[in-house]
Amino acid sequence: MSSQVAAGGSKHRLKREELVMAVLSLLSDEFERSDVESIWEVSLQVATIRQHLSERHGTSYSSDHWLHTQLRRYEDELGVPLFERRKPAEGSGETALALYAPMVDFYQKQHLYVTEKIKIANGTYDFITQRAQLLGPDRPCNVLLGAGSTVYHLATIFANKSHTGPNRYRLYTHNAGFIQTLLNSNVNYERLSLFTLGGELEPVTRTILGTRLDELGGAELDVVVQGTSCVCDGRLYVESDRERSVKSAILHDCGGIKVLVCTKHEFSREPLADTEAYGALQDYDYIVVPHSPVRDQECKLKHYEEVFREHKRYLDAQVLNWNYAIFRVV
Repeated sequence: MSSQVAAGGSKHRLKREELVMAVLSLLSDEFERSDVESIWEVSLQVATIRQHLSERHGTSYSSDHWLHTQLRRYEDELGVPLFERRKPAEGSGETALALYAPMVDFYQKQHLYVTEKIKIANGTYDFITQRAQLLGPDRPCNVLLGAGSTVYHLATIFANKSHTGPNRYRLYTHNAGFIQTLLNSNVNYERLSLFTLGGELEPVTRTILGTRLDELGGAELDVVVQGTSCVCDGRLYVESDRERSVKSAILHDCGGIKVLVCTKHEFSREPLADTEAYGALQDYDYIVVPHSPVRDQECKLKHYEEVFREHKRYLDAQVLNWNYAIFRVV
């Protein structure tokens, strides 16, 4: 059993990682229901969080202190802050939790919009699996996983499912953020091989920069998966000039089916300041985004969703799952 059962047998406390994911999901849901345009504006009283955990997970957190302690210990293990503790307003005794800002480190961004990232990671894995099946058993499916925290969750799925199914994969990457995940002793290396591209490690984004594509060793790539920081008027942007150079080279010089993964929060009417586009939406063959029909009906239409819908003129729906959507770029 993944959680701790209390003495009475009916209540339990979540493991630390499960608790963090539950709180992140709750903040994300509150953001989608609210009228605010930024998740950084959302905060929830700790008492409200405890009540939600009790109703949804059957947990028993008797005090705010215990909850704060578990979250702080997780942050200490991670090495970066995830939450901001907001002092109670005058006349109120309730402490509130919000997301820490700004989030710039890879491991911080890994937890931002985590529900959406897991959905699109599963969709991308399903897409790649179908491609691998078309290749047959004679050779592995060669996949290049690009930089960014969204791709981290896809790498985790590859590791967890390496004992499932007949498909074999060769993963190439310049994303150092998930290498340790794929070096886990539980990974089945008979079906999963990992190749890293050389260069200088950028410690904040965990990106290997200066990548030379000839280090692919002539591999015939089948699928290339990339995330991005901003999509504006069909153009794509990232913050770092050096990362932009690597991302552009992979997008334009590598073979294979190009897949863009987005949480939709990347879509904006304003490009990133002081940066140049490294490519266009139409340079990709497919885009994978979260898809929640029921949630979309219940939640407020956000700015990023409006901008994404404006870009649908470039998109032809191929798969509409309960959790993700795959569009062919036209």
